[in-house]
Amino acid sequence: MGLRGALPRNDNADCRRRIFAEELPDLAHRRARVTPRLDRAMVRVGLECGGEPGQRLCGKLGITTSGDTILRRLRAMPRDSGHCGNIIGVDDFAFRRGQHYGTIIVDHESGGVIDLLPDRTSATLEAWVAARPAAPSVVTRDRSGVYAKAITAAAPDAVQVADRWHLLANCREALVRLLDRHHASITQALATTRPNTPAHPPSDTPALDVSGPALVATTAVVKPVTAMPNAVVPPLSQSQQHSADRRALRVSRYEKVLELHQQGLSQRAIARELKMARRQLMKLLNAGAFPERAKTRHTQQVDQYIDPLRQQWAEGIRNARALTKYIRTLGYTGGHDMVRRRVAPWRTPTERLGLVGSKPKPRSPVPARLQRPSSDRLSWLLIKDDMARRAGETDLVAELGKNCEPIRVGGELARSFGDAVRNRDLSALTAWTGRALQMPLTNNMNGFAQGLLRNWPEVRAAITLPWSNGRTEGHVNRLKLIKRKMFGRAKLDLLRIRVTGSGP
Repeated sequence: MGLRGALPRNDNADCRRRIFAEELPDLAHRRARVTPRLDRAMVRVGLECGGEPGQRLCGKLGITTSGDTILRRLRAMPRDSGHCGNIIGVDDFAFRRGQHYGTIIVDHESGGVIDLLPDRTSATLEAWVAARPAAPSVVTRDRSGVYAKAITAAAPDAVQVADRWHLLANCREALVRLLDRHHASITQALATTRPNTPAHPPSDTPALDVSGPALVATTAVVKPVTAMPNAVVPPLSQSQQHSADRRALRVSRYEKVLELHQQGLSQRAIARELKMARRQLMKLLNAGAFPERAKTRHTQQVDQYIDPLRQQWAEGIRNARALTKYIRTLGYTGGHDMVRRRVAPWRTPTERLGLVGSKPKPRSPVPARLQRPSSDRLSWLLIKDDMARRAGETDLVAELGKNCEPIRVGGELARSFGDAVRNRDLSALTAWTGRALQMPLTNNMNGFAQGLLRNWPEVRAAITLPWSNGRTEGHVNRLKLIKRKMFGRAKLDLLRIRVTGSGP
């Protein structure tokens, strides 16, 4: 007998219902086609994996479903009470970087995410806080004025706490801006530290004369080999020629900026004329000399074996395969092409052209050539003693400390500020602001200190209270991972469900 025949039938001809079945709430909900346990399992899979990945995982577990069904069950989850924690953190995140941003709100006491907001405007955050049954007493945030305005309007009694990591980052950014104003001093220190190399530019870059305010782009010059006057000088490679052309364009633009500035045009007019961002324009005007670009360096496995390679090179071994075979005995696992590219700058022009027929004589080890560090890297070198340094960078920092007073003072201020924040020493931080304001040579550090005084209640709370925005930043990283795993379906409703773990 089938299932339909086993069910009780209705003998009333006037009733439309013909079959009656007893409800079993412990087994399945009314009109449900799955058990509550299976529903909870699919919801947990959906929260972790999403739709289509969740479908594939369910298939491995013997559960037949679809990605759309998993997403429907996520949307059917009950929403929590929408409480506002007593201690919350606020930060922004990007739906699409540079175009569309949202706001994440985290409960520091429970450690979970309370809600996601569709934008990062002060009006939206203010409305959200005002709609909660109880306003928060402590709010951690970055140094954004938008969030400060919203919290002040919606919860005026709340203590706002600046994020300590952002304080340290803002101090280092001020140091980077200070270094950008002293390109000439950095170039002079680089030339002093590396005496055999012309100040503008490095020897492996096409030479351009940028010694004065009036910068003139010249053609690339390669010095002939003095030991072989008739030797053929290798031409510039395609990448070197491209770098020379791009640098000539930057020099021309820098000249034009100086020319228009000397004519009395305002920064806004110059930016409009040259179609430049005003921030970039200000960097050029404050640089004092043409800002050379630092050479980008990518760390490779072969860099760990530079010293053994230099020793072998000094003994006359120039074959890349022989060098590779040697450092493989020391633990190197890469190929010989990487070694060949790494030692290529050590060869003389005649060696590159294959004009040397005999084995070269042993000579002193090839000295490590100091590359010009970027302002960002140089700022780290000034404030961190335990940073791994490349060859010559210690001498460069020492030379800058001796001959450039603004950079020396700025580096000392940045180091002392970091110590005061990490040690949570409010008295030291108060003394630091007074000392930074009295330094006439470090305008950027002065501006940073003035910004601290304008937001002194938040800065003081960051030093005296245990709360910080680190947990909020961690949830932003988690949100990024979830958003990328959802590909094109990371809309706000589904994103909120997966991040908060509750319904829409």
